[in-house]
Amino acid sequence: WFALQSADLMARVDPKTGVVDEFEIPVEGIVYPRRMDTDSEGNVWVALWRAGKPMKIDQHTAEMTIFDAPTPYNGAYSVSIDQRNDLIWVTLHRVDKIARFNPKTNQWVEFPLPQAETDVRRIELEQNNPNLVWWSSSDGAGVARIGFIELLDHEM
Repeated sequence: WFALQSADLMARVDPKTGVVDEFEIPVEGIVYPRRMDTDSEGNVWVALWRAGKPMKIDQHTAEMTIFDAPTPYNGAYSVSIDQRNDLIWVTLHRVDKIARFNPKTNQWVEFPLPQAETDVRRIELEQNNPNLVWWSSSDGAGVARIGFIELLDHEM
């Protein structure tokens, strides 16, 4: 699977035949699919930046499911999956937050970043410690940052 950001499409390639299939994203308007990851079942999760929503693509059927984050117009940009607990982590680029989504309960938790305009472009969950989420950013002036969120209460 890969994102066709400027065309607002998702695509998948069959590595045996080289055939590429394109899929329309079921959201009105411009969505800008960005970074993605796969869950423990092999399903693809994609951040839809302009739409501010994460999307799940079923690996078997290519069915796309859209989820609404609590904060609208958030600029969902990057996804990292907690494989052990099946939790979806998403950067909310426009609102300086990182969020965790539980698709089994539809519950969200949003974590504010330490300063405005952090511009987080990538997150990576540490698989051996799913309470630790690393992030990296670069602001318009070229200042790069790296940091992490550590959950001290695993029940959050």
